[in-house]
Amino acid sequence: MPSTRKPARAPRDAKSKAGKPSGKGSGPRARRTASPSREAGRAPAPDAARAAEAAVTAEAPAKGVAAPAGRPARRAKPAAGKTITVLQVRSGIQCPIRQKRILRSLGLRHPHHKVIRPDNPAVRGMVNAIRHLVQIVEA
Repeated sequence: MPSTRKPARAPRDAKSKAGKPSGKGSGPRARRTASPSREAGRAPAPDAARAAEAAVTAEAPAKGVAAPAGRPARRAKPAAGKTITVLQVRSGIQCPIRQKRILRSLGLRHPHHKVIRPDNPAVRGMVNAIRHLVQIVEA
């Protein structure tokens, strides 16, 4: 009667070292160095792209013209009118996603974080929706 045992396998060390480099950075996701023929079609280095973009943005845009593509416009400062300071007093962990989204839309990231927002019905409504997480600080 033939044996039901499986044939012995070669030790892992002998199998893995056969014709393969070993050590750090030799796995399937290891970074490969590009050959000179592949370098020709490659995009410019990030520093060169930033320098070119800085040259474009150095010119003062006309009033009312949007920011160059790829770069968001600067944030507007709060209006000179009435503002409120919102302080996050409790964490958003274990809160419904809707309340977490409201915290983020107000710009609050963590407990004891203060932000200044315009005093309008939209902001007041957001603060009212998460009144157990935030406080309006008297300035």
